Amino acid sequence: MNKPSIYPLHQFLLDRFSSSELRQLALYHWEGVSPQLPGDSLSHAELCMHLCNVLQRQGLIDPELFALLERERPRFRPDIDKLRRHFQAGSASAPAPDSNRLLIAFVAANPQILPPLRLAEEAKSIEDKLRGTAARFRFQSTWGAGPDDLLDTLVDASPDILHFAGHGGTNGALLLQTADGGAHPVAPAALAKLIAARPWRPRLVVLNCCYSAILANALRPHVDAVVGMRGEVPDEAARQFAVQLYRALAQRDSLATAFDTARAALMVHNLAADHLPQLTVRSDVDPHRYRLF
Repeated sequence: MNKPSIYPLHQFLLDRFSSSELRQLALYHWEGVSPQLPGDSLSHAELCMHLCNVLQRQGLIDPELFALLERERPRFRPDIDKLRRHFQAGSASAPAPDSNRLLIAFVAANPQILPPLRLAEEAKSIEDKLRGTAARFRFQSTWGAGPDDLLDTLVDASPDILHFAGHGGTNGALLLQTADGGAHPVAPAALAKLIAARPWRPRLVVLNCCYSAILANALRPHVDAVVGMRGEVPDEAARQFAVQLYRALAQRDSLATAFDTARAALMVHNLAADHLPQLTVRSDVDPHRYRLF
């Protein structure tokens, strides 16, 4: 079934509940949800997003949820009514079969010891651009990702597009999260070996983090194409680039055209970062002819 976007619920929880209040709700009202919430290493925005994803997966975005919100925040009944209508309308829409749609797995990590990033905004902006193309794409997000989450994504979900949003090390490592908010580096060779071992590999990998061109080169033999960054990329530039890349891909542009469009968009936004993105393709792939569908 075509699931309605969870972002209106995310924004409501973000604006009207603290992290501690959300954890209390999960503990006392939804059996099995609280143990699935990561520790205090998550930012408030990431906790809201993680909770929304868990509620959606378990089918808990239901009339009982909206009744609970009305009891907890009675002043905002008009906003809760809008949420209720949003999810009712989305559930009633006619879906496309999942087998006919490309899966984008958005994996986000922002270790507490590193500068905060606006990853929830990046995910929302991408999904907003894809909303009119729901017949072609599915969007799955994972928050506060650690090594097990990355393994779950690649082994269980088998995405067509793997998108990593977060921090990268100067040696090309992905910086995932530990349970206590620390950084867990995944070396380029480790991720390359993992992807090479899988019978179903991502067609496109987008590494929207600093210094990821090193990792992109390591993944090149194992996937059709990889997008990485040559150096340190500002948060806003990373977000704008990703949004415009997916927007162009959704229009059935070639990989080269989509990549060039996203780089040009950085210039339109006066973001001096258009030299940072790097497109790397396998030797038998022509990016000017290659399309995702």
